[in-house]
Amino acid sequence: MTNIGNERLHELLVEFRKRFKTPAAGAAVVTRSGSLEISVVGNRRLGGPDPVTIEDQWHLGSCTKAFTAVLYARLVERGAAEWGIPIASLFADLSEALDTGWSEATVDEVLLCRSGMDANLSRTELLEAREDTSPMTEQRTRAVLSALSDAPRARGSFRYSNLCYIVVGAAIDRLTGMPFEDALRSEVFEPLGITSAGFGSPPDIWGHRPRLQIRRHFLGRGSPAEPGSLRSDNPAVMTPAGRIHLNLSDWAKFQGVFLNQGGDLLDPGTVEHLLTVPPGKGREMVMGWAPATDIDGASFGMQGSNTLWAATALIDSNFERTVMVVANDGRTKTVRRSTQMAAHILQAA
Repeated sequence: MTNIGNERLHELLVEFRKRFKTPAAGAAVVTRSGSLEISVVGNRRLGGPDPVTIEDQWHLGSCTKAFTAVLYARLVERGAAEWGIPIASLFADLSEALDTGWSEATVDEVLLCRSGMDANLSRTELLEAREDTSPMTEQRTRAVLSALSDAPRARGSFRYSNLCYIVVGAAIDRLTGMPFEDALRSEVFEPLGITSAGFGSPPDIWGHRPRLQIRRHFLGRGSPAEPGSLRSDNPAVMTPAGRIHLNLSDWAKFQGVFLNQGGDLLDPGTVEHLLTVPPGKGREMVMGWAPATDIDGASFGMQGSNTLWAATALIDSNFERTVMVVANDGRTKTVRRSTQMAAHILQAA
């Protein structure tokens, strides 16, 4: 196994940024042994004077889902949770308000986005959530009531869902007796030595939104969003589905869990459970990852964007290394090309 080398990684990033005109981009390669190469290029804000640094945090978008799945897995190993139980059983306090169909759909199906749950809260609910200052546990409880008050639709079929992970976050609130955010810090960040992580937009780098949205395509260079503003990220209720930020060094520590069969955080059998591809024709997603068999040399991948950022990670087919690519640019082109960039780095390493 050879390393790509930091100089070559930097060259590839410079070329990537020049070609796609991203304000900033970063990449890292971490190996099973913990060897790490990191490079970043560009500026924290389009037209701004401050260059990005390797200590800066990047928004992970839906790559957060893998953290939520790992947190639930930690609770299973500690005996505080179980695999295969009905999702409704985790909300005994809400039982009278939940549709009976949720007494069969399991937590595993929720984490696999195969439970029959909707993809998101309604547009009205999301707009209201931006201004909501009530405790996060209360906001997630309301999301559960919205998600589970109607019967599952097409249970067993894949439907990519942020709402599924918000519901699991609400379950974790109850299982741990503390807010999801605190549980994640205690059970995942702290054991892994992750110190740069937070929730919402990163404090220093500005995300850049596209100018135009046509259906699911985000096109054209848009304006930068000031960190901390309401429009710099999705509403906080979506944290378990997609609002972690951290630096590349800390993201590499999380990747080490999968490269090392759980390392000191999880048992090997638990990692296998998280990465088990469900049977059937649809093989779109495992718990926070997706099979990447269509990418030469890759086994699993994850990708996230809140429409202002792009984040991609790919594990090689031998579980010897993971490549991570990030950018503060939410255009569809950037998100797609970051996957190609990660694949190129993976094959070059």
